[in-house]
Amino acid sequence: MNDVRLTDTDDRYRWLEDVQGADALRWVEAQNTRTLAALAGPDFERDRAAFRAILSASDKIPFVVKRGPFLYNLWQDKDNPRGLWRRTTVGSYRSPSTEWDVLIDVDALGRKKGENWVGMAA
Repeated sequence: MNDVRLTDTDDRYRWLEDVQGADALRWVEAQNTRTLAALAGPDFERDRAAFRAILSASDKIPFVVKRGPFLYNLWQDKDNPRGLWRRTTVGSYRSPSTEWDVLIDVDALGRKKGENWVGMAA
């Protein structure tokens, strides 16, 4: 298998990696404007409000990923909009009151570092 390495000039979208850069933010705003023009309206606003309520509900069932003996979850709610990366055991998950070990509080990390962090479950 060949070891192919891309240079900066090979990736014409490399500038998007500067997520706080003026060019990237301008491009994102243009894409948002196009998307809203195509999708916005009363149904969109109603559905967006409903989805936000569902996604921030405190009684939703946590989606988990099993890695070794643990189940992992990125929990997001109104108090943790960026999320809590946490884990539990299968036994605890099956119990009426799951006990979670918080591994990373993405909101607290962002505040501490002065960054706009986003958590991603894998």
